Amino acid sequence: RLYCAANKVFRSDDRGNTWQVISDDLTAGIDRNTWPVMGKYWPGNAVAKDISTSLFGTIISLEESPLKDGLLFAGTDDGLVRITDNGGQSWSKVSSFPGVPENTYVSDILASKIDENVVFASFDNILRDDFKPYILKSTDKGKTWTSIAGNLPDKGTVHTIQQDFVNPDLLFAGTEFGCFFTTDGGKTWVQ
Repeated sequence: RLYCAANKVFRSDDRGNTWQVISDDLTAGIDRNTWPVMGKYWPGNAVAKDISTSLFGTIISLEESPLKDGLLFAGTDDGLVRITDNGGQSWSKVSSFPGVPENTYVSDILASKIDENVVFASFDNILRDDFKPYILKSTDKGKTWTSIAGNLPDKGTVHTIQQDFVNPDLLFAGTEFGCFFTTDGGKTWVQ
């Protein structure tokens, strides 16, 4: 089985020979041209954002639980985490995360290798000159979230997270300026 994502999730059960769509558009459906840039609303031809950059409204991070078939997590570039536990038949939406600004890019999603109820997410708000390390954990399959940024440096955007295969509290975070690990689930990080 393979998964691929754009603004929808696609699944192949024959190694990519055929694909089926297993979701509707999972993004927030925001037209980024309605947001101010440098305090101003620019016409579409004023900047190259529609030519030289990726399209907005895309699933950036897609993860299948290694422990439960059909449990998928999708993180979007417009700040949503979407969850299905039935292989895509229905999806729930989470759009608010403690301490994370609205519409912040979900840089990574990681389903725990040890507990099917645990999922991690990191967020990247660099485009708004916000370099804080947003890294969160959920113990209820994404319904509620808590920060595990601990003592990560204030100016170290988190791009990716990984969990050890044996010790659930041994986590690794790749940030803008280095690699960090924690042995206590995110209370204390070491570079």
